[in-house]
Amino acid sequence: MSRSADIARKSRSNLAFALATLPAQRRRDMIHFYAFCRVVDDLADDTDAPVEEKRASLATWRHAVLHGGEGVQDEVMSETVALPARYGFPKEHLAEII
Repeated sequence: MSRSADIARKSRSNLAFALATLPAQRRRDMIHFYAFCRVVDDLADDTDAPVEEKRASLATWRHAVLHGGEGVQDEVMSETVALPARYGFPKEHLAEII
């Protein structure tokens, strides 16, 4: 199981049910996108991390989205950076989520 799938499974959302009707590749990609959103949200919401540490982590993820994953060794990032080319949208859209 990929890290993205594990994140989606642990969220206990209705995501799997909602995505069940999509073709396999699109379903996987939507799970990767969900995991990306979940990871950056968790970074921002981490109550144990000082504000500056959270800002630095989010800046690192933003940079990575804009530069092909550079600086973030995470399966979620690797899966996410492929999405803009696959679906024809600007990578800046992912950066704006952050």
